[in-house]
Order: sequence, then structure tokens, then C-alpha cells
Amino acid sequence: MYFIVELNFRSNKSYLYALIKALIDASDIDLEIGFEKEKIVLISQKDEPKLESFLKQVEETLPASIYLKGSRHFVSEEKPQIKAIAIDDLPLDLSLCPSCQKEMFDVSSRRYYYPFTSCNACGAHHAFLTQHPLSRANSVMKFLVPCEACKKEMQMNPLRKSYPLISCIDCGVALRMVDKKSERYANDKGTYRQLFEVSARAIAKGKSVVMKTLHGYRKFYKPEGKVNPKAILFIADVNALNRHLMLVVQEFNALLSIERPLLRIATKSDEAKSHFGSSVWTKYPDEGMSMLLARELINAGLEYIVYEACEEGEEGDFLVDFDLPITPQKDFRLFINQDTFLLIDGERTIFPKAVQGGKRDRVSIASGLVCADTDMGKIIDRAELFAQIPAKEVYVAQGERSRVKDAVSFSVAEASMLSVLAEHEKLGEGAIGVHFDDRLHFLYYNKKSVIDVVPPRAFEADNLFAHIRELREGSDRLVENFRAKFPDLYARIDHLSGEVDLFRVTAILLELEDESFEGISESALSFLGKGGMQIDTKVTDNRFNDYAFLASLMSYKLSGAQQPILCYSIFESFGDYIADIATQLLGKTKTQTLTLSGRAFANQSLWGRIQRNLALQKPILNKNYPIGRESSVYGAQFL
Repeated sequence: MYFIVELNFRSNKSYLYALIKALIDASDIDLEIGFEKEKIVLISQKDEPKLESFLKQVEETLPASIYLKGSRHFVSEEKPQIKAIAIDDLPLDLSLCPSCQKEMFDVSSRRYYYPFTSCNACGAHHAFLTQHPLSRANSVMKFLVPCEACKKEMQMNPLRKSYPLISCIDCGVALRMVDKKSERYANDKGTYRQLFEVSARAIAKGKSVVMKTLHGYRKFYKPEGKVNPKAILFIADVNALNRHLMLVVQEFNALLSIERPLLRIATKSDEAKSHFGSSVWTKYPDEGMSMLLARELINAGLEYIVYEACEEGEEGDFLVDFDLPITPQKDFRLFINQDTFLLIDGERTIFPKAVQGGKRDRVSIASGLVCADTDMGKIIDRAELFAQIPAKEVYVAQGERSRVKDAVSFSVAEASMLSVLAEHEKLGEGAIGVHFDDRLHFLYYNKKSVIDVVPPRAFEADNLFAHIRELREGSDRLVENFRAKFPDLYARIDHLSGEVDLFRVTAILLELEDESFEGISESALSFLGKGGMQIDTKVTDNRFNDYAFLASLMSYKLSGAQQPILCYSIFESFGDYIADIATQLLGKTKTQTLTLSGRAFANQSLWGRIQRNLALQKPILNKNYPIGRESSVYGAQFL
């Protein structure tokens, strides 16, 4: 009889698998481990005497993950056959596992308050990488020689066996703190802790601290009054989450997962609302520097602060940095609606990624990422991390520059649709696709190529009111009434020129503080009513008309409609329009598959409408790739 444990892990990243395997290798338990599609499988004899204690050890050591969707165990008379998948064992960019966190806060450890603590299964490996494949020689750690204790640990510690980035206080990276009066260094247990203690106390007194973290420079400060819309809420004390934010269980678990995503969370307390409005992008400490700062913030009496991502050289009262150069990845944002988890955009924890399939010797480029054939197979990562990128053909996303003379320009919308179909193994089926990012596209895949069947109309911010005047009879009166009632706003919009997307124009029209898609989304979240107003989303031939849309908003604004209901109505109306056109196209083409892509779908109002209107169509989206522009670098392999 066999005892089987299955962990539902919906990713081909290997960090949970590697951690469990290391525990198995370090014990004398008779236990097999395998990695199937979306499943980690453990198999042992039912009467294995050490099984119970081992599973308890796994439970204590295994970190939470946004990809871990439960588990089950059962007894079988036959030993199951494991269909192994190709494992993505590329450099990680994660938070710390429970073992490394415990070590970092253990005063008897060689890594007490050492922010570069990590192991084979956790940490920001990618930040140190200079070239694939990951090795000591291919990282900035090559400048540091491991001490004897670390060398011994590479042989004895199962979590750090042959770990190329191993270091500790005795052989690792020193920190430096600078203000206008002094400069201090941290290179032992006492000075490491003191540096973070001083940083936290400075923030508590209203000072700003610019800190170099493994995810780039961040400017930390205590919020006073309304904060910059780009500021991130940084939670130091986990107990503050439920005091100040309205979280569902899925959001709470995701914030504390080893992936540590950015999540937009609705505010609850009056205090949080006064700083952030109705919602705020939120982060729980995600790497060694921020984790140690968070611990000292709690000691200084602060539950939370804020930070802004910044560049080297940013002004602050204090600077904390270190001498090693790093390559930080863009943070990734996560959208959660009940059981729906969507990677919105970003790189961290998602890339680098091994790719199955695609055109041989084709290089595709989008959002600063490259998909190329290497000695390790086809991989997506930044171009500068590959020694050579041989290619017979190069595909570059529209709107991005390339030095390749004969590069083929590709549509992000079309490639994004193919990325969804490839992830779901549906490239052999016809499909309808909706791509909604800065623009709205309706696409048809005929099993060979993607056709933009309802392409967006041309939109230009220049002479915007002239276009609105020509819409229909009475439009000129609408423009004149708007100019009379809102002269300053009219003048500002009338002077817009160049590449200004529709969402920014919309945010300006509605006089939002954050003049972007995010600003409209935040305002929509603050609407507490049951239904919105119908915004004009189409004219003749079922095509969306940006100017008719803006004219509709102008009309409602003249009548006194408030920002929240207008913003909510925008997404509600888009949801109705998208469902209407998509349903028509599915019927006309007699296809069964509907794909959705583009960052606009990561909006609670729009997503709720889509779920209601397209429940029977069961649309599919990216699972392990962002729904934003980054997925197109993968989809372009199938154009």
C-alpha cells in the first residue's frame, strides 16, 4: 500500500519542489518526489515510520505561495506513475523561506540581521545575476570569497548545498549609512542591527530614508496627510492589515506569500482613507533589507509607512546602500477577485522563464524582455543577461525600438492572444480574443493567424474638441456648454498634444488627482451604489469611438454626476460593450474559445461585469504570464 500526497502547485517554477527534495535528501526517509503538471507528488509506503514527522517538518518549512492551491492525500494499492514536466530551475527573485527568516532573526546565527540571507529555494538570486546560467562566477558575488563556515555549509546544509550565492556576516556584504553629518558602516551583528534601528527611528521622527534594496532603491517615510498616488503602503506589522484594510482571505494570504506581490486593497480605517483614499497598492516586506527595517519599525512604534520606488541619487535625509551592483526586476502586481488570480504586469517572480514550443531561432522582444534560444533551451529574460543571442529572425513589439535592421514589427494585441492560447494548449483551435490595454481590440484566430476584426479607431488628443463637435447634431452645443462651465479644464484639455492615451484624457476630464488608468480604477472602487450610468461606448459598425465616449462623460459631468459613479460606470459600460461584441463574434465564427488579455481586465468593476455577462462563454486568460504587455514576448513565438 502506498501513501500519496499531492500539492496543487500551478506553476513550473521549482522552488517548492526543490525545498521539499532538499528535506528528503537530508533525511533517511523512504520517500519519492515528482513534479507533474500543476502538481508536486510525494509517494511513500503506507507504513513508513518517519512519514508523519517528515510531513510535519514540510508543513513548518514550506512557505505560502500564490501558486499553491491546496493539497490532498490518499492511499493506493498501486504506485502511481508520475508524468514529469520540464522544471524551470532558473534564478529566483522571491522573498525568504521560513528557514532563512528564522536564521536572520536568530542572534546566535552567523546571519543575524544579515539582509542578504537566502538559499537555493528562496531569495533575490536574479538581483545578483550578471549572465546566465547562474553560478558564482556569473554573479556579482564573484568578488566575495566564502568563509570556511559557508564552504562547509555548502556541503552539509541541504537548503544551501552547492548554493552559488552563499554568504554570511563574516564573508558577505557590508552596509553603509550616510546623512548630512556622518557616515557609518555595518559589518557585524551589532552594527547591522543598529543601522536598521537608526533607520526606523529616523522614519518615526518624520525623516526620509532612501534605501538600496535587492529590488531597487526605495524612499521610505512616514505618511503625513494625503500621500503621493505613486506611494506604496508598506506594512510592517501584520496585525495592521485587518485594522486598516478591507481584505478577503485570498488577499491576506497572497500578501504574505513568498512571491510578495503588490496588491491594490480597499482601505477601512479613517486613518488609512485620509492618507490613501479608497484603496492603495500594498506591500508586505519582500526581501532582507525591508524585512529588517520592518522589524525595527515595529520596535519604533510604527505599524506601517510608505515608500516610493526611485533611482540612485534620490534625495533623502538618510541613505542606506551597499557597494555591490545589482539588477533589480520590476515588481509585479497581482489582481484577485474571489478565486481569480491574474498577474497584471511586471517581472519579479515571473521571469526568467523557460519556454516550451515556439519558432526555433526566433528572437522576440517586448517590454525590455527577450525570448531566445540558449544552451539551456528557450528562455525569457533581459537581453543583457545572455552572452549571445543567435537568431534567424527577430520580432519586436510595435512601439519599441530595435537596433536590428530587418526586425519584424508585431502587434502586442495579436501576440498576447496567442500567449493565452499557447498557455492553455489551444493553438489548434479557432478562437475569438479581446485585448484591452491602452486600446480595445477584437481578434479572430483562424488556427493559422490572428486577424484584428474590430480594430480601434484612430485617436489623437490634438484638436480633441474639434472631433467631438463633429460627432452628431448638438455636439457643438455640448462643447460650448462645457467650455462655459469648466473654462480652466477646457483650456487644459484643448492644449493636450502628442501621445496621450484615452485613460489619461478621461482622468483629466474627471479631474482625478492620479491622471491615469489607475486613478480611474481607484475612484471606481469608492463607488458603493448598485448600478451606474450608461456611457456611450460605440457608434456605427459596432466600433468603439473615443470621442463619443468622452462626449458622454462631458454630458454627465455637466449634469453634476460625481467622480466615483462616473468611473464605475466607465468600466460597467465597457463590460457590456465587450460582452456584446465578443458574443456576436463567437456566434458568427462558430468558435468555442474566448481569450481575454490586457491590463485593463485587472479591474474589479470591469471584471465583475465580464463575469456576469460572459459566464457561459468561460473566457480564458494567462495563468503564469502577466495579462499585460509582457506576455506578448511569449506569444510572438507563435506568430
